[in-house]
Amino acid sequence: MPHNASNLLIIISDEHRKDTMGCAGHPIVKTPNLDALAARGAHFTNAYTPSPMCVPTRAALATGNHVHKIRHWDSATPYDGKIRSWMRHLRDEGVDVVSIGKLHFRSGEDDNGFSQEILPMHVVGGIGWPVGLLRETLPAYDTAELAADVGSGASTYTEYDRQITETAEDWLSGKAGSQDPWAAFVSLVSPHYPLTCPDDFFAMYNPAQMDLPVGYTDRFRPEHTELKNVAGFFDYGRYFDEAKTREAKAAYYGLTSFMDDCVGRILAALQASGQAENTVVV
Repeated sequence: MPHNASNLLIIISDEHRKDTMGCAGHPIVKTPNLDALAARGAHFTNAYTPSPMCVPTRAALATGNHVHKIRHWDSATPYDGKIRSWMRHLRDEGVDVVSIGKLHFRSGEDDNGFSQEILPMHVVGGIGWPVGLLRETLPAYDTAELAADVGSGASTYTEYDRQITETAEDWLSGKAGSQDPWAAFVSLVSPHYPLTCPDDFFAMYNPAQMDLPVGYTDRFRPEHTELKNVAGFFDYGRYFDEAKTREAKAAYYGLTSFMDDCVGRILAALQASGQAENTVVV
């Protein structure tokens, strides 16, 4: 980590298991760029997400507070800028603070703290997912579409990640020679579902060699009211047979390697800009 660094680059992945990296000891998935970053920095093995859900986690990351304190409980209560974010603190001190990519806050019309939001993705209609407010008697949710999307190909999310990466490369290139401090929050979507993976990355993993998830074939699963509630809502079993499940796992690994490639391109652009020695990367 550079000493007395004046710049900050945060790179975010989405729905990325902490063990799905080579540097975390995963025996299959290939993440050479994340591995190299970990090798020259710090790898936190006991870090925990503030929430198992996307929108509350992003609110917690923005504010530096626990979910129970800021009361952004679920995907229907997105961050709205009312609680001061770390981005706003930096901006108020004269630092150029930009976001590139997915935010999933309420709206770009709120003062979320950034000097500029580039290619932002906020929650739909400023509302998010109202189903997230429900605690019981969840409506039926058809997972057929999720199953149909599994496999090789392009999706709007992977195309979005390519655009985010290219934009981050251009933005970092524009900082070459700059003496002014900056902070960039580059937020990728992969390996978030749909599990539709670009062809060259899907080809890296053979579905037939994928293990089934722990507990997949168990006749008896833990008895818990919430597990039953969610299982009735996300009825994956109707469409994800063993073959489709193995294909989904291969696609997930492929999307993780795709995301790693995006990270590598962003870090290469930082290096080429001459700013790497003056930048903390998270």
